[in-house]
Formats: sequence, C-alpha cells, structure tokens
Amino acid sequence: MNKIEKFNSLLKEMSICNKCINLKKNGGMDCSLINIYTDVEFSKNIPSIWTDWFNRLNSKIMIIGQDWGPFQDIKKLHDSYVKNQTEDNWNFLINQEKSMTKRMLTKYLIESSKKNNEKILNKIFITNAIMCARQGNNYRENNIKLKECTMNCRDYLKMQIDIVEPKIILTLGYYPLYSLAQIYNLKIEKNLTQTIKKYDSFKIEDMTIIPLYHPTAQVKKEEQIRQYSKIWNTVKIDEI
Repeated sequence: MNKIEKFNSLLKEMSICNKCINLKKNGGMDCSLINIYTDVEFSKNIPSIWTDWFNRLNSKIMIIGQDWGPFQDIKKLHDSYVKNQTEDNWNFLINQEKSMTKRMLTKYLIESSKKNNEKILNKIFITNAIMCARQGNNYRENNIKLKECTMNCRDYLKMQIDIVEPKIILTLGYYPLYSLAQIYNLKIEKNLTQTIKKYDSFKIEDMTIIPLYHPTAQVKKEEQIRQYSKIWNTVKIDEI
C-alpha cells in the first residue's frame, strides 16, 4: 500500500476505538472524549493544520501537540468546508485559523530558521498525542484524563509516524513526549523542563526527537528559540 492507502486504513482502524468515550474522574466528572473518526469521511473533511494529513504525508518534520480541544470547533470547520468542497476553500479555511498556538509556532519556526517564510507551517505534518476531541468548549485539562488518553492513543500515533517517516519529530509539551517515551522506551524526567535540560534530543535510528515547550508556555523567547534552532541542525529549511 502507498501512504494514502495506509492512512485511510489507519482512520478506519481508529473509527472503531472506544477507549476514551466513557471516562470519568474520581467524583464522577465526565472526562469522556468524542471519537471524530467514527465517520471517517467527517474526519477527512476538517480543514485545519492539525488535520491536513493527506497533503503532508511526505513531510520531513512532524509536530505532535497534546490534544484536539473541543469537538464543536472541529465541527464548525467541517461544516464550513462541506458547503464548498474545493481546494481553494480548504486552503482558505486553514489560513483563516488564527489560534495563538499556530501564531507562536510560526513565529518560532521563522525566527529559529532565520527565513521569513510565513508558509513554513504548511509543509509540516501535524498531529496530536490524544486524537479524539473534548466535549463542551473547555480547553482546560481538568475535563480530560491526559495520561490515560495519551496511553490509549499511543499505538495510533506510532502508526502515523511509521506512515510519514519523518526525519524530525517535535513534541509540544510533556504528554506528546511522554507518549514517544512509551513507544520507543526513552528515558525522560518527571517534567518537561528537567527533560529538556538533561536531554538535548533523542535519536531513534534515522529519526531525531526534539522536545519543545508548548509555544504558548510562559517560557523566555530565547529559550524557545534555542530549542527550535536544533531543528535546522538536522534538516535544512529549503528541504522541507
């Protein structure tokens, strides 16, 4: 199978997963997630940098974030696209996304590479450690079981990595790195700051894993740029 066929097969496999749909915290708080792949065609029609999978399967760089955020945001993007299913509208909706995460990611990639290329993020395969969506409209982590959901999704994340075969993986925050530590048996510290201070990067055969702070974290710009600069020691910006 080629990469497109493999990714289609992966989405079908994810569509029957129910590991995170009935989760509760102690005290009964509902932490269940919504499997956005139950309808595979729905999951393939969400125009976002986080779901533009089929246009990025040959990317040399992969970014792994923590989780999707609320389902209602995903549904709005889907509904906006299905009204006008053209490539122009797909690209328009992706470019309309103005989240702080996207803006800061672009900023640090540009400044670390010293290339003023606003389209740099469009050349990178982007995914999440937790692949289902939150209920409600709350981005805060108290309505999700981060560690359990991360572990539930790790096999699917490994499949995505095997399909894309990136040269570099960038992890945004602790839980994406934690997932890779479980997948590849990496030794990491109990928090992200300690891990970054102790481990410059991790090498898995021909692949390099660079742990990053989340781009919106309260971390000095100089420290953020220092981490992002490591990307360009492995791959040239003109190659991505």
